[in-house]
Amino acid sequence: MAALGAGTKGFREGQRVVVHHHVPCGSCFYCARKLHAQCALYKKNGTTAGFVPSGGGYAEYVLAFDWIVERGTVAIPEGVLPEEAAFVEPVNTCLKAVRKAGVSKGEAVLVVGQGPIGLLLMQLARWAGGEVLASDPLAKRRALALSLGAREALDATGDVPAEVRAMTQGRGADCTFVAAPGRAAFGQALDATRPGGRILSFAATSRGETAEVDLGLLTTAEKDILTAYSSSIEVQQLAADLVFDRTVRVRELVSHRLPMERAMEAFALAQDPRPGTLKVVLGTGAGG
Repeated sequence: MAALGAGTKGFREGQRVVVHHHVPCGSCFYCARKLHAQCALYKKNGTTAGFVPSGGGYAEYVLAFDWIVERGTVAIPEGVLPEEAAFVEPVNTCLKAVRKAGVSKGEAVLVVGQGPIGLLLMQLARWAGGEVLASDPLAKRRALALSLGAREALDATGDVPAEVRAMTQGRGADCTFVAAPGRAAFGQALDATRPGGRILSFAATSRGETAEVDLGLLTTAEKDILTAYSSSIEVQQLAADLVFDRTVRVRELVSHRLPMERAMEAFALAQDPRPGTLKVVLGTGAGG
């Protein structure tokens, strides 16, 4: 979230905005196919405080380049808290994934992992009309999933595929999102998805993460493996609206709020979270 200075086109001075630091060109080979995250311009950081490549996100003043101002800024309505506005970009990435997976009304959807991203995927799949099941090994995260709208929250240390089949007349989930890293999470998703269903890999964004797949079983069962990465300008305003009108509840995902003078503590907690940690908010006026 940022406040704009004087002379910023289309906004009043001091207007609070969400600034997307990556915006595609809209005209290249990949943009024509709506693969915006593969666009060369998208991969450039469009904000800077004189630091490369991070952009100086915690600087007092940050320059947003012209293409960001024109196509990557969203005005924040009155009454929306800064910590809510900060979720616009991650909600965008999750909304892109839900759309790519083609979640439709009445489908049984499983979300493996109920960390902050899994909880966003769960809410968006429900918004899209899915009957959403969640799995996670932590009881507190399962309880939070239920409070945010999951139909059932399953213990990931149990036989989740069998439980999902029992709830779906023996078939399995129509669509499953993998929102937790590791082979066990992917294997659970694959086993819990019905023949002809879709599995969307979302959590694996670092090179080197692998999973073993029996291609014979995968092919004969006609299961589709999908992926989704980063945000999409196609859903930029919709994602913001879902946050701003609180259709997607994000404040419940903030487990710690720390003021700027406790910045090092906040970074340490985010890097090495203890039990109960979800999102850590750092900023002026935060506390506790």
